Amino acid sequence: MTVETVLEQPQERTERLRGRADWGFRADSHRRLALFTLAALALNSLIFAPISLWPISFVCMVPWLLVIGGSSRAPRVYFWSYVWGLAFFLFNMRWLYLATGLGYVALSIYLAVYYPLVACPVRHAVRRRGWPMAVAFPIVWTGGELLRAVVMSGFPWFFLSHSLYKVPPLIQISDTLGAYGVSFVIAAVNGTIADLWFTRAVPKNSAVFHYRRRAARWGAGWAIGLLVLSLAYGIFQLLRDTTRPGPSIAILQGDFIMTVEGEETRDAEKRKIFYAMMEEASKQSPDLYLLPETPWIMYLNPEARDGHAVSQQSFNALRRHATKHGAYVVTGSASLFRTPYDLLTKERRYNSAAVFSPDGAEPYQYHKVHTVYFGETVPFRSGRFRFLYLWINRMMPFSNNGEFEYSLFPGDEFKVFEMNPPSQPQEKYRFGIPICYEDVMPYVSRRFASDGTGGKRADFLLNISNDGWFGRGMQQPQHLAICVFRAVENRVGFARAVNTGVSAFIDPSGRIHDVVTGDPLKRWHKQCGFAVARVGVDSRNTLYSRLGDVFGWACVLLGFALYVDYWVLRARLRKDG
Repeated sequence: MTVETVLEQPQERTERLRGRADWGFRADSHRRLALFTLAALALNSLIFAPISLWPISFVCMVPWLLVIGGSSRAPRVYFWSYVWGLAFFLFNMRWLYLATGLGYVALSIYLAVYYPLVACPVRHAVRRRGWPMAVAFPIVWTGGELLRAVVMSGFPWFFLSHSLYKVPPLIQISDTLGAYGVSFVIAAVNGTIADLWFTRAVPKNSAVFHYRRRAARWGAGWAIGLLVLSLAYGIFQLLRDTTRPGPSIAILQGDFIMTVEGEETRDAEKRKIFYAMMEEASKQSPDLYLLPETPWIMYLNPEARDGHAVSQQSFNALRRHATKHGAYVVTGSASLFRTPYDLLTKERRYNSAAVFSPDGAEPYQYHKVHTVYFGETVPFRSGRFRFLYLWINRMMPFSNNGEFEYSLFPGDEFKVFEMNPPSQPQEKYRFGIPICYEDVMPYVSRRFASDGTGGKRADFLLNISNDGWFGRGMQQPQHLAICVFRAVENRVGFARAVNTGVSAFIDPSGRIHDVVTGDPLKRWHKQCGFAVARVGVDSRNTLYSRLGDVFGWACVLLGFALYVDYWVLRARLRKDG
């Protein structure tokens, strides 16, 4: 979109293409840039759980956008963009320090890079090409969110969309465009406010004023239209009668802060509490009992539990509970398979979920596919870069100074299980079990839920997680907020059982219900407790389940095209002198 006007003289056009046009609003001094950076940090820190002041999300990016559009000094824009990104992640992701101080700092340094990378093409499109901020910013920002979700294993945290998890009417478009569509709308509104600000600031007798006014009008119409359409679509979807009650599930929540060493000493206490909660929950006759990821240290595959007393006792107790109550029991566990003929390793370990059925058969297992870098696995384990793996492994707290290769292997299948609930003997349901952070990765829930041809593989999903590595604070509600979008994207109900987290049910429209708040009688440890409810089953097959992140990747391609245009224009201007 080029915006030359009859009022623009050749010299003015050259100044605009060089990014030097007078916008009236100046943000060039380090002091002013620092103030705007601080404002962006404060506003963005207020919109995410647990604070969740969601209306602020529609203005939280404006200070930064004023820096991008208002400063004529590009290096300072990129420097302060990186500074505020780094400050944001260091402040809001500080819960990660409890698990890994080195990883917390390294991840913050890496994620902050996306802020100047977003600022560059947005600044080029707005200042040089005359695009409305309401168009340029959502395209580039949304593409940046998708890249954050896939590059280096992905970390899709702190998306703009996550701020609206408590506002169901505004997040229903996730079933079409994914959470990226919600971020796009929020970013467009932020861009419109910045456009209007610049229009008021630009001198009215300049050529810049005329094309900025036109851009602001187009941008405002664009953003308002997106917001209205999003809200109308959301209300329409919420009024549809497509959800029915599924099986009754008891979600059991532990409350045990995790440490690198000494977990075995607390295993007996953990088992006692979980068994007691299961017996108490049995009074409500649930069809399925859901325990968190690794509620205690145990192996449930036959090869590993043989000779391991705690594992065999746990296997016997869980199978006995399933057969006694005629219900299913799902729990997280470790799995170990010996591979004496494997040149890479003599054993393979997995993060697994085990499904005990009422008939007492050997439990079915799912092995986690998306393992977390550095927390569960160290990259470069095989191949020519294995020296990097050995170096990194020595720095990891689980490796005992490099003596132990703690890395887990990923599973190779998003396995779906079937159940015939005792309370609904005529029904059969299919479910998948995303483990821990698999529920924040959009592609994982989609692979569980969709068969790739428009049909559903799973009727609901069970998320088991252990958030006890991060203390008690910000991480747990943020994790729940992200999971809400997986439910809406694929129209599947969720039941979440989390150690030291927020265990709850999420219906296929993203509404949270039956949250575990702990035992009011204080019979158990701190916030240990359970809730029994029916998980929602929805008949809708979504466009997002069929097409995935097509919208997000389109934003990536458009953002890349702006980068190409930026470099081509720079080369042309340099050639012209």
